[in-house]
Amino acid sequence: MSAIKFKVGEPKTITLAFDEPKTGKNDYGNWYMYGFKNGDLSSEEDCFFATHTLHTMIQTLGAKEGDEITIEKCVDGEMSFFKVNGLSVNDMNNAGSVDKVNEAKPKPSDNELQQLREENQKLKDKIKTLESEQLSASDIPF
Repeated sequence: MSAIKFKVGEPKTITLAFDEPKTGKNDYGNWYMYGFKNGDLSSEEDCFFATHTLHTMIQTLGAKEGDEITIEKCVDGEMSFFKVNGLSVNDMNNAGSVDKVNEAKPKPSDNELQQLREENQKLKDKIKTLESEQLSASDIPF
């Protein structure tokens, strides 16, 4: 296992392997290690360490296991920063950010949508069954 390093101006699209990163603390502060699923079997890179800000951005988007996100390292003058799904931390914090964040959130795949529809139908059927079995006041013996 080795960690990828994001290169300036080279967006990398990854699929998260877990809901939450592994976390810890060292002499430099807190660390956040995210695993990702790698389609390239010849590569040994399957995780990355996020800064606190990058971690917060990923969490703000609600990215979980199986979600595909794009991370890009950027530089403006001497300052480096990250974008996740096209948004910087400033984009996520400025006026109108709620709409921007909602638009950038990972979208479920067609397969996931179908599974949700099937689960929804099963729940609707269960509710109908329970309603039909519901006792009325006249059914209560006391």
